[in-house]
Amino acid sequence: MLAHLALVVWVPGCAVACWWQVGVGLSGDSLGWIYSVMWPCFAVFGTIFWWHFVHDDPDTVGRRGLRRLQEAAAPPTVEQPGSQGHDGAAPDPGELALARAEAEDPELAEYNAYLAALSRDPRPSTWRSR
Repeated sequence: MLAHLALVVWVPGCAVACWWQVGVGLSGDSLGWIYSVMWPCFAVFGTIFWWHFVHDDPDTVGRRGLRRLQEAAAPPTVEQPGSQGHDGAAPDPGELALARAEAEDPELAEYNAYLAALSRDPRPSTWRSR
């Protein structure tokens, strides 16, 4: 309800500010013309933000949405003895998806190997060590 109220206040407020800046522009200040275009852009931005805030489902966007997509795309696996990770837990689905992607894309595998080599470097990663 608060989002709806904010939009009802925001859009007319931007319209009033736009009209005020048109008056400033007509009085001779050329910067007022730029602001008179800017305020409707703010109103459109606020409306788009309101739309996404009200209509987006948190389970389909962001980290949760990505995790759900990865789980849906991953084929069901059969647990076999010895298929657990080094701590006895089942492997992370994200790591399995990354391993599958690396198997399909040699460029990604090469880049990940480069990153792994950088992380094994014992030198500090600051500009002072150069």
